[in-house]
Amino acid sequence: MKASQVERHGGQITDEVQAGAATMLRGGGLLLIFLLELAVLAVGARWGWALDAPIVVRLVAAIVVPLLLAGLWGALGSPRARVPLRPPAKRAFQASWFVLGGGMLALLGQPWLGLALVVVWVAVTILLRRDA
Repeated sequence: MKASQVERHGGQITDEVQAGAATMLRGGGLLLIFLLELAVLAVGARWGWALDAPIVVRLVAAIVVPLLLAGLWGALGSPRARVPLRPPAKRAFQASWFVLGGGMLALLGQPWLGLALVVVWVAVTILLRRDA
């Protein structure tokens, strides 16, 4: 906003600027949620590779686990899910998704990182629901 526009409005930020800022924050929150979803897929691959099994099994697990997770997300958790869930069921599925990601990180020896994954998801989700 130009200085002359601020002066004309008595130094106050207009509703349009506030709406634009809210839209940007919402977009940033949605981007962060998307990146966390992708992180769970990556953690699934890492967890599959870390199994105490022959290398062929580890390789298959590192490929199949994220594919299975992606299929579940596409069918149940995404905004365009093939199986429409009611809002409480969808929130429960999404919460389970991130808790599973945090649990896999804990099993990989990174419990604090797993906790951070879940806490960040909860915080961003609460903020996004509050603004909706």
